[in-house]
Amino acid sequence: MEPAAGGQGAAGSQVPLGNPGTLAAPGTGGTGEAGLLGVEPLIAFMDACVADAGLVGPCHCAADRIEGGLTSVDLEVFEDRMEGGLEFSPELAAALVDCRTAGPPPGWSDAQQQTYLDACSADSDRLRGLCACSLARAQDVVSAHRLTEFLASNDVRPAVVDFINLCL
Repeated sequence: MEPAAGGQGAAGSQVPLGNPGTLAAPGTGGTGEAGLLGVEPLIAFMDACVADAGLVGPCHCAADRIEGGLTSVDLEVFEDRMEGGLEFSPELAAALVDCRTAGPPPGWSDAQQQTYLDACSADSDRLRGLCACSLARAQDVVSAHRLTEFLASNDVRPAVVDFINLCL
């Protein structure tokens, strides 16, 4: 496999990783758009990548760079390596190096934050405080443009419950 080349930075751009046939993986929550991975493997990858607040920008940038060139299986391998001791594949390491100075993505709009809080709390005043606490982590892991997919998925991990558990 070749490392990701620098200079390719548009979101969704194809990054040659020596892995043919890496468009959206059917049956894994793919959106039907070529190169756009399902939200489930992407959120799991982001959760593993964002070890602390200092990696939020680089992880989102790297995800944008690699998303068009990987399948959900590729991301599962990356996630397993990262969770097992922060071992990054050459492809992901190259993307993270290229993205090392990237700032965090734009924050969610007020409407998106309210959508998350409403979905999280399910009209429960008791959960509202925990959901507000979980909002920061959710914004670190879930891109604004994928929030609706994230909230609609029943199979995504980490889920809203996992974000709430970080606040307990």
